[in-house]
Amino acid sequence: MRQSIQVILCLALFCSGIRAQDCAYTLTGSISDADTRSPLDRAVIRIRETGAVSLSDEEGHYHFYGLCRGIYNVVISHVNCDSVVLRVRITDNLVRNVVLPHRVNQLQEVLVRTTREQHPVTVREELDRREIAEARVQRLGEMLSRISGVTVLQTGNSVFKPVIHGLHSQRVLILNNGVRQEGQQWGAEHAPEMDPFISDRFIVLKGAGALKYGSDAIGGAILAEPKALPSDQRFHANLHTGFSTNNRQYVVHAMAEQHLVHAPAWSWRAHVTHRRSGNVRTPDYWQHNTGAGELNFSAAVGYRKPTFRSDIFFSAFQTRIGIFSGSHIGNLTDLQQTILSPRPLLNIDAFTYDIDRPYQQVGHYLIRSRSVWTLPEGSRLNLQVAQQFNLRQEYDRAMITDRPELDLSLNTTTADLGWEQDPGRPRHVQAGIGMMRQENAWSGSRFFIPNYVLLNPYAYTIGRSVKGPWTAEAGFRFDHRNLTSYRNRSGALSSQALTFSNISGSGGITRKMGSDLKLSGNAAWAWRAPHVNELYVNGLHHGTATFEIGDSLLKQERALNLSVQLAWDDDSLWDADLTLYSNLIRDFINLVPVTPATLTLRGAYPTFRFKQTDARLSGADYRLSRVLSERWTAMVKGSFLFARDVGRNDWLSQMPPHRVEAQITWKIPGERFRDTYLSPSVQHVFRQRLVPDPNNDYLAPPPAYTLVHLNFGTTFKFSGMESSLNIGVHNLLNTRYRDYMNRFRYFTDEMGRNITLQWRVGL
Repeated sequence: MRQSIQVILCLALFCSGIRAQDCAYTLTGSISDADTRSPLDRAVIRIRETGAVSLSDEEGHYHFYGLCRGIYNVVISHVNCDSVVLRVRITDNLVRNVVLPHRVNQLQEVLVRTTREQHPVTVREELDRREIAEARVQRLGEMLSRISGVTVLQTGNSVFKPVIHGLHSQRVLILNNGVRQEGQQWGAEHAPEMDPFISDRFIVLKGAGALKYGSDAIGGAILAEPKALPSDQRFHANLHTGFSTNNRQYVVHAMAEQHLVHAPAWSWRAHVTHRRSGNVRTPDYWQHNTGAGELNFSAAVGYRKPTFRSDIFFSAFQTRIGIFSGSHIGNLTDLQQTILSPRPLLNIDAFTYDIDRPYQQVGHYLIRSRSVWTLPEGSRLNLQVAQQFNLRQEYDRAMITDRPELDLSLNTTTADLGWEQDPGRPRHVQAGIGMMRQENAWSGSRFFIPNYVLLNPYAYTIGRSVKGPWTAEAGFRFDHRNLTSYRNRSGALSSQALTFSNISGSGGITRKMGSDLKLSGNAAWAWRAPHVNELYVNGLHHGTATFEIGDSLLKQERALNLSVQLAWDDDSLWDADLTLYSNLIRDFINLVPVTPATLTLRGAYPTFRFKQTDARLSGADYRLSRVLSERWTAMVKGSFLFARDVGRNDWLSQMPPHRVEAQITWKIPGERFRDTYLSPSVQHVFRQRLVPDPNNDYLAPPPAYTLVHLNFGTTFKFSGMESSLNIGVHNLLNTRYRDYMNRFRYFTDEMGRNITLQWRVGL
């Protein structure tokens, strides 16, 4: 009996050894869209026989390890896609790539829904395909203002900066193709120097939960992401043109891309955009010298293998922006009369494309290299290195020389090394280290900010766990910022070094309550060091026509952000979300108006000073959409912000007022013309009454206003090619109004009626 047991044990051990030898195989591959051939992330791949599950990553890749020899049935599914069942025979390591066909008319919804899980516990929103198509010819800030809770800080009608929950500039990070955008973004008229045509998705992360991207993202982060390089062996191209009637703006954009046939590991893409506009017209008059010109181009090349991929991206952004001539006033008396007058006193009421002094010439150049290694067990190592060069030249109204009165050049080098586990695992960890070095130099006859060198090493780690309907995420980040500024006064060079360092962290949890309802909560602790302009500025801010004064004793900001989001989407009738937030910021730095105005050799200008106080910014964003019938859909959205100066027990100045918007969409059926719709909307912006003593400002907040807009869109075949047409009418009733968040509200009205036509055709 004992011998029999020994024989059985030996056979069992021998068989298990054979089985162990046969169970070391892998099944890998990628999941892509059958129509666009773009990768699909969050696709579910399940092996029926073993129950093993893998989720595709952002590049569409999936992995199974430790498979035995045999035949398996693999089920691949994706939201709004038809499931595919593969029958595979495992005799060796196997690579199987799969394309998923979409259900009829569901492509747009798939692209929106698949991106919602990238930041599962962060309060976030994203522009959908229709909103992007309607706003393609607009600048980035204008596009993002379609999202509730996002407004814009304007300088005239050519410069728009995104504002999230009342915060902007250095408190809102912008990721351009994965790179933190670094320009002279501290200025109110320094809009993001990037071409929205390059990006295919626009995601807004609200609050300080964007820990990976920077500790100073107190307001949030904006991700402008291009689509993946093509993976099919076809040549793709499209042409996008647009024309606006108000300022006679015309835009031409062309894109071409290809996955090489004879070198299947390589893909490439190229963009070029040209934009030109003339003087803007209010309902009653033209605004002189408000034209703009823009020429942008970019190129990308990528290399992809199963365990390694790399790409190089280059972009160039070049623009010339006219500054409204009626904002630069010669003396204090004329300045006061201009501010109180319903029409600008110094203005030429005529249209022209010409741009005279004062104007700005801006260039931004970016080159970025990114490589990803897929390690055993599906983990990944990411290395990204980027170099940015930003050049800003400002030409004042009074020409002292032919050269710019202020010439700023900014060089920024960033490097980030990160590691992350397989994103498909229920427990996911990522960590990284990096460095940013920034050097800014100025020249010219007008001082504004000193030269400086900034060094910022950092490290972060983020963990996420998924269990049933619960998802939890937490992370920490350490930043050390060393700022050294240099001044040359009467030939004597002096320098001052400031050091800031702190830890930031965030944590959040999401609970899915059934298939339709999701509740997310997030808490984050963030900090921001004062920028060099807040510390040392003392002079004319040319683009905003203001005189600004800094404070060298400013301390770092510290913020505690709490937010809750309730999202409901039943995939048929209702789509809604409600976000509540409260942001307590210690030592909040705010640029506030002070009187009297400042008279300089270049003219008289309203004066603003940087001051520090404790602040609490609380509010709510909401959006509710209801399918009324097969052809009709209604939507309402809005945002409310209450910004308190806790230190002085008063309201904060320069904060966006409440706003609401209602929209109804009529889907027009047709065979030749598809996805046709007509959509009127009404937007109401309340008067900003939550301000400190209005006598401290040069002009009281403007009255409330209501605007009516209209949008039309359709898709059709043109010469055998897919084409789309969009027509939009902004300010349909030609309403006269001024916006509190426009720095030029002291001088002029907003743009009047504007009709925009866009036509896109693609191969």
